[in-house]
Amino acid sequence: MKKPKTILSDAHYIELLAMFQDDWVGFASVLAGKSPTWQQRQIISAIQVQGARVSVSSGHGTGKSDMTSIIILAFIILNPESRVVVVANNAAQVRNVIWKYLKINFKTLCRNLPWIENYFELNEREFYAIGYKGIWSCIAKSARQGNEEALAGEHCHTYLVVVDEASGLSDKALNVLSSALTEANNNMCLLSQPTRTAGFFYDTHHRLAKTIDNPSGIWTAITLNSEESPLVTPEFIGEKLISYGGEDSPEYQVKVLGQFPDNMDGYLLSRTDCERSSRNHPLLVDGNWGWVAACDVGNGRDKSVINICKVSLDSPNTRQVVSHSIIEMRADIDPIDFAYEIKRHLEPYESQNVSVLIDGDGVGFSTVKIAVELGLNVQEIRWGKPVFNNEAKSRFVNQRAYSHIMMRDAIKTGRMKIDSSELTKSQISRLPVHLNELGQWVVCAKKEMREKHNIKSPDRSDTYCFMFLANPEPATSKVAEAETEREKAFSQWIC
Repeated sequence: MKKPKTILSDAHYIELLAMFQDDWVGFASVLAGKSPTWQQRQIISAIQVQGARVSVSSGHGTGKSDMTSIIILAFIILNPESRVVVVANNAAQVRNVIWKYLKINFKTLCRNLPWIENYFELNEREFYAIGYKGIWSCIAKSARQGNEEALAGEHCHTYLVVVDEASGLSDKALNVLSSALTEANNNMCLLSQPTRTAGFFYDTHHRLAKTIDNPSGIWTAITLNSEESPLVTPEFIGEKLISYGGEDSPEYQVKVLGQFPDNMDGYLLSRTDCERSSRNHPLLVDGNWGWVAACDVGNGRDKSVINICKVSLDSPNTRQVVSHSIIEMRADIDPIDFAYEIKRHLEPYESQNVSVLIDGDGVGFSTVKIAVELGLNVQEIRWGKPVFNNEAKSRFVNQRAYSHIMMRDAIKTGRMKIDSSELTKSQISRLPVHLNELGQWVVCAKKEMREKHNIKSPDRSDTYCFMFLANPEPATSKVAEAETEREKAFSQWIC
């Protein structure tokens, strides 16, 4: 039997259009083998309308990327000579997320409709109808900052633009993409975690959204809450409640509730949190704690600080920290002299496996070098570097941000006792933090703290953050045992 030249002359295709062209939910369930959740049905129903403008704000695990790939398959296959462009901050992001699901779901589609494989091809760069390459097709584009005009030039009578992590794209890029939607059956779908409280994506959920109060709005705004998703387990929600700092934290609002947060650029902790932390009495288990001396090296304008704490040997997210002694040097102490001061102040702890943390960036390089020569057990802090694994990288822009959030969580959950100094409380309660466009925590740079917020360098606060980058060794001396006995006696007395 001779094969038809193109899909348009195949009776199977005409039958397919009759059955599913106006029923994308059925296309997903019957042909792609995915029964859409009630949240996913919202997206499908909205985007299949001619000329749709749909903006989806979503938390973790709602299946938006999987369903987006099915929407792309439905749009291309059920609309002859159509065009889809998938846009993200970089092409790798598209390949690792939506393109991965596109491959999985197209494979299922071909099992259920074996004849369709004769007419469509999917490779690493393009999904297209055979005989219509570059015309009836789906491609991916990256939206590089400063090169947004490269996104222009796409036009088609039946056209869909899908933007992944749209909150992270520049307004210029989104304006260029939306300017190409000049015909009746030109649709656009934005998908993202709501990481910015301003800009194009934010406006599609507010000023430009179609609501009862704004019936002339352009965009159908959809919010996918992870707590309500049948794809997300209660255990996952409970884990994120703890790791993100509670339901009122910006990170939980963005990454779980799918909501634009109440306060993106707030302070890490309140004064009340710090007062409570100074009165905490975390109990350290025998043999499961060590001495840590965190040393922040001043630069002539900022103070040099030695902060000696007892630190549990647990992982940072369950670590307990108890302040023991904090020493502040004069501002003009030389970094080399500071190393000798560290040695002098730590003499009583030398037999107790004290770990010495020193910030090795900038002027701290000389302090680290001399401290090592003096025989101290030095662990160098380079907290401008990236964090340790992919999961952490999705949450924190660097180790500085990571250690600040770990300190916040320890204070919030009563696992940390800070010293009672008013200066320490003032520093810790005035730490500006925010989530960037990628949903990563960022701690305000010290220059910006000084110039924008009139905040001096938080030297004492920094040393407490260092505790969550430490690898402490167990305290082993009789002095350490005596300290533990005193803690036990004190805990019995306060009960």
